[in-house]
Amino acid sequence: MSDADPRLDGVRLDTGEPVNLMPLLAKAGEGTVYGVVGHPEWVAKVFHPDLNGLASKLDKVAAMVQSCPSGSVQPNGFVVLTWPERLLQGRSGPVGYVMPRIETATAVEIHTMSNPANRADPLPSTPQWIRNATWQHLVNIAANLCLAVEVVHRVDAVIGDFQERNILVSDTTEVTLVDCDSMQFIDAGGHRYLCGVGRPEFTAPELAGLNLREQAREKSSDLFALAVHIHQLLMAGNHPFLRGTWTGRGEQPDALSLARAGHWAGGPNSQLRTHPLAPSLGFLPAEIQRLFVRAFTDGARNPAGRPSAGEWRAALSRIHVTRCESGQHQIPIGAGCPWCAIAGERRARKRRQRGVPANSAAPATARSKTLSNTLAANTKLIVIGIWSAVAVVVVLTVFIVWAILSGASSFGL
Repeated sequence: MSDADPRLDGVRLDTGEPVNLMPLLAKAGEGTVYGVVGHPEWVAKVFHPDLNGLASKLDKVAAMVQSCPSGSVQPNGFVVLTWPERLLQGRSGPVGYVMPRIETATAVEIHTMSNPANRADPLPSTPQWIRNATWQHLVNIAANLCLAVEVVHRVDAVIGDFQERNILVSDTTEVTLVDCDSMQFIDAGGHRYLCGVGRPEFTAPELAGLNLREQAREKSSDLFALAVHIHQLLMAGNHPFLRGTWTGRGEQPDALSLARAGHWAGGPNSQLRTHPLAPSLGFLPAEIQRLFVRAFTDGARNPAGRPSAGEWRAALSRIHVTRCESGQHQIPIGAGCPWCAIAGERRARKRRQRGVPANSAAPATARSKTLSNTLAANTKLIVIGIWSAVAVVVVLTVFIVWAILSGASSFGL
């Protein structure tokens, strides 16, 4: 192939097999992604030659190739992890690696699924299947995300930068974790390759204030981020430490400070209460509520006590849904509908903004029925009045005629 990067001339797999790279598919911060001729199941990532820490990154990838976790590609061919599978060798040494190719045409980042507004009105460039996603689909996505975490934790790896843009959701609700070469990993010799980045809203509280380029993470830190993602999926995109009604003193603390104190929206003894326009934790099955308490309340003091991905997946699989009384929403069997309650709260807020009295809050159908009944009663009275007037006129007419006829007979003699 023709390429400006001379390192790609004569590139081979670590097995010695020569490979030809197709024209580039994408450019990322750390490297360029190409197709691989003759291997539609692969893509190749070639690191930028001026990448900071390139030698360490290549050593890490070489170690990851030797420890691919079972289940990274499912029996049906679905790719759960874009884990390095083969090292790419140039004429002067390794330049990158090949990994499983994933279908991106119908995939979306997980935040697109968590956010109800994104699902209801997707951009034209976004796969339109998300319009039809139900709450049951979101439960399935949460369970499949748990599966991906389980696969990572089968080897000495920690996701680390467990944020929404590294999680892709397919139109079958299956989940893929990408950017696997940024994960924390320990090689066979015990050398630990750290993950030096992370988003604050998905960072476990025990890591607050630490230099992540020097601090090793435990798998329990992934379980904190996992619980946050599950909360957002099940709770209409609401982050447990970002949206709520703060009842403590002063301004609401930042997410990491709240997480350290175990204050989260709707949690036991939490000073952050559920937002009026957010679903209450109580609509979830008791088992799921307990797992959130373990993850956010107990986990603030004891990170090792957070629920594992397997525990979450088992509990999520036991959720059975039904339609609410309005027939518009899916809810767990036996639960009240938080979505109808939120819609009612929004209507009440709009009435208050318009200054409409509270006693006018009767449903429109009831007001319409009352108006109809009033009109019917008034119409009946009008009809009775008309017939009464007609009767009076007729009686008076008969009387006058009689009087005239009677007068003619008497006075004409």
